[in-house]
Amino acid sequence: MMVKHTICPSCSVGCGINLINQNEKIVGTYPYKRHSVNEGKNCLRGRDCFEIVSENRITSPLVRKGNELVDSEWETILEMISEKLKSYSPEEIGILGSGNSTNEENETIKKFAESYGITNIGFFAENFPQFNDQVASYDDLNNSKFIFIIGDVLNENPLIGRRIILAKENGAEIISADTVDVSTTSLNSDQYLKFDSISELISNIPVDIKEKLNDSSTIVFNKLDEKEEFTVIREIAKEFNSKLLPVLNKCNTSGAMKIISPLNNDEIRDLISRIKVLIVINDDPASYLQDSSLSGLDFLVSITSSSNDTTSISDVVLPAHCWAEKSGSFTNTAGMTQNFSKIVVSPENTLSESVIIEKLAEKLGIEL
Repeated sequence: MMVKHTICPSCSVGCGINLINQNEKIVGTYPYKRHSVNEGKNCLRGRDCFEIVSENRITSPLVRKGNELVDSEWETILEMISEKLKSYSPEEIGILGSGNSTNEENETIKKFAESYGITNIGFFAENFPQFNDQVASYDDLNNSKFIFIIGDVLNENPLIGRRIILAKENGAEIISADTVDVSTTSLNSDQYLKFDSISELISNIPVDIKEKLNDSSTIVFNKLDEKEEFTVIREIAKEFNSKLLPVLNKCNTSGAMKIISPLNNDEIRDLISRIKVLIVINDDPASYLQDSSLSGLDFLVSITSSSNDTTSISDVVLPAHCWAEKSGSFTNTAGMTQNFSKIVVSPENTLSESVIIEKLAEKLGIEL
């Protein structure tokens, strides 16, 4: 039995965990006690993240025959995809990357799109826009005298929540706001404000709260209804010299948005409306679009490690490695880029996202 260190893929906090490898099978996790982010603590999702390795795994290339997806061969299916792509103009082809992919994989995806002339490319980042602002560090949270929270951060991102609770124990005042009646965050706050929408909240922040915002305060938020709300929150932080910590949705959303464009639901629907062929990489748009947007495509390709709502309607599915089966880096929500190494052998007939894209590029006669 071996214990190897990696970065948790369950959210954007970037906790360090140890995976327990028994006979080339991941059987559990163990906290990484010296890691600077989580300091030996794990949340429930972090503890159970090892299940991603085996859950609903796709272990062979699949092609649609009638109403079923059936096994195929790599050479056959890559040739099929390349011929299909050649029959459309680059303007009719789109790519959805992922905040779950490594920085290196997203760089490969970007190079592929640029080399082939594909401009319809992005990834789902909920309502967070691309930004280059310096964000608060986790130590900034520990040392804050006042923390204003938007959303249920303590429930959805417990290891950031732990930092907030430690700050409270050290004398920080915690005020939170959300659109729900009660939440884990509201129950642990000194004061809770309920609003009908995030827009209403940020347009009507009480004066007494604004008076508490200064260079020893931090605004933490993981929830936006519209992209424009980010700009408003950022301007409030700048006005009062408060630190800002946007808590993003996926383990590498921060890294991905430095490489490809972050999109929300409406922007993804708009992208799909302009194309006829879509390549989805390590994502499941059918699960969050929840409409018929994908049904109008002529051809849908999924590159992923596990079956999901999108693979079930795809024309071809290419089996990829999960995070524990590859090396790379994630950039967490505080802007820290962390490298990790392959821990377990991947299923025999699977490939990494980068290798899949490189093989497809070779079939198309393009260099990356």
